[in-house]
Amino acid sequence: MRSARDVQCGLQPVVELRKEAASYAYSVRAPRSKGVIPPSSYSNGGFSTLADCLLDVARALGGDFKRIYVRLDGYCVGERDIVELRRGPQEVAAELRAACDAVASAAEAGAAAPEANDP
Repeated sequence: MRSARDVQCGLQPVVELRKEAASYAYSVRAPRSKGVIPPSSYSNGGFSTLADCLLDVARALGGDFKRIYVRLDGYCVGERDIVELRRGPQEVAAELRAACDAVASAAEAGAAAPEANDP
C-alpha cells in the first residue's frame, strides 16, 4: 500500500489566481480524477501584486508539490514548477499575465467570428 505522502506527491494541484478589486487572491484544488472538479481545499488573498500572490502559493505548496496547473482570471495558462514561483515571481507573473491576455483575446476573437455555416 502506498503512503499518504506518495499519493500526495502524485497529485498536481490546480491554483486559481484572480484579481479581486485592488488585490489578488488564490485558491487551490487537487483533482482526484479526470472530469471531477473538487471544491477548493485552501485559499488566501489580499496580495497587492500577482507576484506577491505567487510567492505565497510557493510557500503554501512548495514543501509538498513540485508542479502546479495555473488558471488566471478563469483561463488556463499552463503549468509551473513551484521553484519558479519562488525564484522569479515577477517574471512568472508577467508571463502568466501575457498568456492570460493571449488566451482571452483568442477566446474573444473566436466568439466574435461568424459561424462558417451562416448564410
